[in-house]
Amino acid sequence: MRIKKSKSKLVVSALIAAALVVVFSFIYQGWIKGDMSDFGVPYRNALRIMTGETLYRVEDGHLQYKYAPVSALFYVPLALLPFEAAKVVWYCLELVLLFAVFWLSYRLLPDKKRGPWFVLSFSLLVMLKFIGREMELGQVNILIVFILTSMLAAIVKTRDVQAGVLWAFSLFFKPYALVFLPYFVLKKKFRIVAVGTAALAAGLAVPVLFYGVPGNFEVLKEWISTLSLSTPGLMAVGDNASLLAFLRKVLPGGIAHLDGILWLAFGATAAGVFLWMMGKAKKDRVRSPEILEAAFLMILIPVLSPLGWYYNYLYALLAVVVIMNNISTFSRGWKYVTAVDLIIIGGTLREVLGKTLFRFYTHRSLAFVNFLVLLVVLIYTRAKKSA
Repeated sequence: MRIKKSKSKLVVSALIAAALVVVFSFIYQGWIKGDMSDFGVPYRNALRIMTGETLYRVEDGHLQYKYAPVSALFYVPLALLPFEAAKVVWYCLELVLLFAVFWLSYRLLPDKKRGPWFVLSFSLLVMLKFIGREMELGQVNILIVFILTSMLAAIVKTRDVQAGVLWAFSLFFKPYALVFLPYFVLKKKFRIVAVGTAALAAGLAVPVLFYGVPGNFEVLKEWISTLSLSTPGLMAVGDNASLLAFLRKVLPGGIAHLDGILWLAFGATAAGVFLWMMGKAKKDRVRSPEILEAAFLMILIPVLSPLGWYYNYLYALLAVVVIMNNISTFSRGWKYVTAVDLIIIGGTLREVLGKTLFRFYTHRSLAFVNFLVLLVVLIYTRAKKSA
């Protein structure tokens, strides 16, 4: 009898796996294959670093490389393949990492109030448009979210060396994880900072193998220069949904110069609220408070970054998982506010709104407002000791 049951489970699993392969192959052929333009940037620069060529070139225009030099080495195995084959491998890797992020996020929840199907299914629906755009471009954010979620898992298990290495590894691609640096200091996680700093320094030195010591210094200077010069011209681009972009787009011309002051004021307020949340968790002896705290910080990544692209709100995935797990404990009013906000986040698609309304929503960076609401919901969740 047991043999029959195990065989039927294997058959069901095989059918589900086959169905997933068909679905994701269809998605790739229909929506992904024709683009992945952002993936082409590290692919090209992996070829360059192998021959000792410079990575940061003005003639690359909008598709100029902006990651740390050592990150190009991560793409070398892919660059050994023909470009079309490399795109398929990267797409498959992103899918695996995405499933891992959802699985890890749910496993990290200290108090599982709802089952995984409810929490993860609705979280996927809310975040699907960001995931879709990320994969269409072949971006690296899914990888970074996976690294940061794995870092959080290591912190919960007090594996500080592992957490420090993962933190540094994420910084080789984008500087987003620097938002965790003050948090590590406040939590007295000095070992994470020390290990991370050492790993970061070692990683920045690795390209010496291709450029030599003087050449590596030049490449590092070019990298820093590229970051500082390219950002201002992209601040008001339609897909930029950061706080600064929102302020520049909605403030009247006469007070538009106050955007920097308002950005600092928001940052200071967020820091004050975050300190209160940490104190509240300590006072209430909340189990694994790092989960909600990390979710809060990860929303701040696209909010406070000068270039918080629309799809960068993918970093809010952990926050959405936390909220979906706890929404049943909210008061009626908070349930309605949260549900409406999540529906707007997931439902603001061109196909739903139409071209005019969708353009209005994106070109005024209104996604920022939706995720500001999620920050408030996380504060409420901590205040009522739900997580």
